[in-house]
Amino acid sequence: MGKFFWGFFFIYLNFNLSVNAHTLNILPEFAGYYFLMQGLKELDDESGVFANVRPFAGGMAVYTGILWVGALLGITGTGNWLSVLLNLVSTGVSLYISWAIIQGIQEMEARHGADLNSTGMLLAWKVLLVANIVSYVLMLVLPVAAVVALVAVLVGIILLLVAFWRGKKCWEAVQVMASSIDNE
Repeated sequence: MGKFFWGFFFIYLNFNLSVNAHTLNILPEFAGYYFLMQGLKELDDESGVFANVRPFAGGMAVYTGILWVGALLGITGTGNWLSVLLNLVSTGVSLYISWAIIQGIQEMEARHGADLNSTGMLLAWKVLLVANIVSYVLMLVLPVAAVVALVAVLVGIILLLVAFWRGKKCWEAVQVMASSIDNE
């Protein structure tokens, strides 16, 4: 579960380094998707959902890796309709991946009879979903108002990261309890 937190940390938080006309994200998204793939593989036995979503995370790792290298070389552009469309699809796939992971965590809760904070994760995911939809619509209709929606996206990201951190701590406690029972 810790890899899920770090994966989402790299995916959703952008710290950019700008030199001349080039901007480079120093927390690359492809690394986040790599962490997610590792976490999905690690917890494969806990839920079938994790194996099903792994190809999507792999595809996003490749896609965001290409974008990162393109930004490094200064060859990827932004602002045209194709980049907006690809960004929209990328956001949708990313939201699907996070939703599927939460579904897998809900299965883990049922399997282990433990609270892994999936309710908090799902609430944060819904905030992120609505904020993303509103921000995309406002960018088309009233670009100035989209800034407010982008603040809501930031709130959703923070909520999601906090929820996954709490879930990580809950999972660690479940593992400690399971190992102490096995040792008795």
